[in-house]
Amino acid sequence: MDSNKRLLLAIILILAVFLGFQFLMPKPAPQPAVQQTAPAAPEPAAVQAVLAQPSAAPAKSPKLKTPGLPVTQKILKGKGFEAVLTSQGAALSGYRLLDYMGPDGQPVQMIPDSGLALTMNLSVAGQPVDLSEVVFETGQEFDDRITYQARLADGVVIQKAYGLLENAPGLSLQIKITAPENVFLSSKYNLAWNCGLKATEKNKELDHREFAALAMLGKEVVLDNLSKLVKNKELPAIEGDIAYCGVRTKYFVAALVPKSRKGASVQQGLKDQDRLTTSLGLPLTANTQDEFAVYLGPIDHGMLAKVDPALDKIADTGWKWIQPISRGILWFLLALHNFIPNYGVVIIIFSVLMKLVFFPLTYTGMKSMKKMQHLQPHLKKVQTQHKNDPGKLNQETMALYKKHGVNPFSGCLPLLLQMPVFFALYSVLINTIELRQAPFMLWITDLSLPDSIVNFGGQLPFVGWESLSLLPILMGVAMFFQQKMTTVDPKMKMMVYMMPLFMVFIFMSLPAGLNLYWLINNILSIGEQYLIHIRTQPPAEA
Repeated sequence: MDSNKRLLLAIILILAVFLGFQFLMPKPAPQPAVQQTAPAAPEPAAVQAVLAQPSAAPAKSPKLKTPGLPVTQKILKGKGFEAVLTSQGAALSGYRLLDYMGPDGQPVQMIPDSGLALTMNLSVAGQPVDLSEVVFETGQEFDDRITYQARLADGVVIQKAYGLLENAPGLSLQIKITAPENVFLSSKYNLAWNCGLKATEKNKELDHREFAALAMLGKEVVLDNLSKLVKNKELPAIEGDIAYCGVRTKYFVAALVPKSRKGASVQQGLKDQDRLTTSLGLPLTANTQDEFAVYLGPIDHGMLAKVDPALDKIADTGWKWIQPISRGILWFLLALHNFIPNYGVVIIIFSVLMKLVFFPLTYTGMKSMKKMQHLQPHLKKVQTQHKNDPGKLNQETMALYKKHGVNPFSGCLPLLLQMPVFFALYSVLINTIELRQAPFMLWITDLSLPDSIVNFGGQLPFVGWESLSLLPILMGVAMFFQQKMTTVDPKMKMMVYMMPLFMVFIFMSLPAGLNLYWLINNILSIGEQYLIHIRTQPPAEA
């Protein structure tokens, strides 16, 4: 699953930290500048709420053979969660993840207030029927299983049986629909998550950016985020073999996975301005039986894969071409965390290890660039002598490079080879749920959010900062000294001051885990440059 457009822009800006080192180096000849831009994702805006329904006509209240039943609630408890089921629609009215806390210090509640999930609708005798308006009879009850049944006046019987998933948080759901031969049913029925998901993070704006309705069509995941649904208001139904569908926030997902057969269609929708809905359509006959796994939990690779290997694609690990690297980095971080309980220390150790792994390559490149700096006076001399003879100028320049063992392109090679790692690490540190509410030390209490030393009590105009973060400032200071050691051209002196300020501005709103990594990386780079400085002497003569 690709990162959103905002992440693309942020990645390009992060890359500028490393490219800046290259740009600040004096070059033997001017090079054309190349600019890269990335479109920014549109912000969600208030719009008229649209609830997408498969039927064009409004659903009508069905006539029941057993009207006037009281609405009751039952609780199913699984490992790490508590589900509240209601006889109103035989639906899910509450779901708490006991191992994950919300900003209020209480367990994460995935169902919005007064919301109903896992509701059904179909058509009987040409009339649309919304079963969320039906009070079901409660049947068998066990600690890990509850059954419901509704009998419509025309003889149609709907049964729903809830249980617990074996290896992951969530519910198993069995649906059985039977009808007399003389009763005409629609070609499909729909199992819907029409209440959306409740925001679970302190920064709701960041959470909303990741809100999306999703479906796996064949082997590809189709993602419709909140911005897209707000802009288009209605989307056409997705037809085909549907392996699963669902709705997600930044860190949590509700996924409907049909187990007995594939779904036939999915309709994504918008409700109450910021809640995304999904409705899974399945073929309907007079004797229909289906089984579903309903995953309700964190976007965690291991948990998702236990429900269905294809469900793991929900996790955002960056662009497709870097996903193997992203998952390798995530596996390594989790492995380190098995021995080191503090993720801040894990990030520092990972940063040091990456420096050690790439040191031979980086050392060679930086040493070559240092030699290039030392050769600048000799290059200018050659350029002055042969300014009217391009052929001779090129010949003498290459001879100078060869004499002193300098490759003008070797400084870029380490950066190019490390780019995939930088992209992958960015994706991991931005999206992984393991960093959610993970403290480091002192004022850094949540590595998934910007660290805060001063709270502004609201967003600052123009920049949108809600607090002042110290890690980006420390990173900017380290970057200043790093560039101070490498910049010798007086014309580039202004960039020594402007580049760190620019990066502090960009990093101020990024998570503390990411800022911690770049801070350690910059500090280690200073050490690398000092080592190269003392071991690389300028040539005595050309």
